[in-house]
Amino acid sequence: MRSFKKSSFLLFCSVAILLGLVTILCVRQYQLTRQYNTSISQSEEILFQFSSIREQMTGALIAQDWDKVVDVAQQLKSLNSTLARLQENDLIPGEFRLDTAKQVDLAGLAITSAAIKSAPDKIAHSLLLQDKFRILADYFTQFDRIIISRMRARVVAFQTAMIGALAAVICLLSFSLILLYKKTLLPLMRIVQQAEDPDIVQNGFEQDPASWVEISELIDGLNALLEKSRASNATGQQEHIHSQELAAILNESTNQANGIINYAQLLADSYREVEAGKEEMQILHSIIEAAERVAQLNRKI
Repeated sequence: MRSFKKSSFLLFCSVAILLGLVTILCVRQYQLTRQYNTSISQSEEILFQFSSIREQMTGALIAQDWDKVVDVAQQLKSLNSTLARLQENDLIPGEFRLDTAKQVDLAGLAITSAAIKSAPDKIAHSLLLQDKFRILADYFTQFDRIIISRMRARVVAFQTAMIGALAAVICLLSFSLILLYKKTLLPLMRIVQQAEDPDIVQNGFEQDPASWVEISELIDGLNALLEKSRASNATGQQEHIHSQELAAILNESTNQANGIINYAQLLADSYREVEAGKEEMQILHSIIEAAERVAQLNRKI
């Protein structure tokens, strides 16, 4: 049999540790969600800026407005700064940052765009720019999708761990309630059922091996009280018997004393009629006085 105090203390510590872990996971999830949202926002911002620059560049190339092409190329600097901030994010895997550094050359694209004014074959140069913009657009689109999917996968994995911790807390609480019912409530209900037995004072309470140590100690205490009650009842019965015997003895003794008094009084009356001597009369009076004292003592007792 285990102790309820020790078991409840262990269960309390386990639940407290798991709840603390769940709290830490919740805080960590909040932090990661905020960081993931920041990374996704930066990726979407890059995709939006690049799409806007590409639209402006395409319109300028179609209109053959080479000055505007150069002006649009200056916006690639701002896009490059946003991309650099995204690459500095620790949540972005290292292989993606390395691949981005290899595939994305915004500085070279800006130089190529600015050199269109001095290019001898501006049509061929325009086609080259459009091809580079198309390749970068496809790359940024794939990069954004991969980043979002990876972030979602990490969030889902983290939420799975947190759900597992919550499930462990619920299972532990359920197990503790079942254990409390099995080892505390059921033994107490059996004690109540045994207490309804008319012969419980003689038989006592039975121990339940599946109960806590505290329940066993309670049953031992109840059995000790019943033992004392039985001993007290036995002592009371013996005293009652002794009282009855003593009353019978005193009654018999009183009757005998009265008989002696009556017999002595008869003898005294007879002696007076025959005028017996004073010595015999004194003896009879002494017998009568002694018998009266015995009768008085019996009545006092």
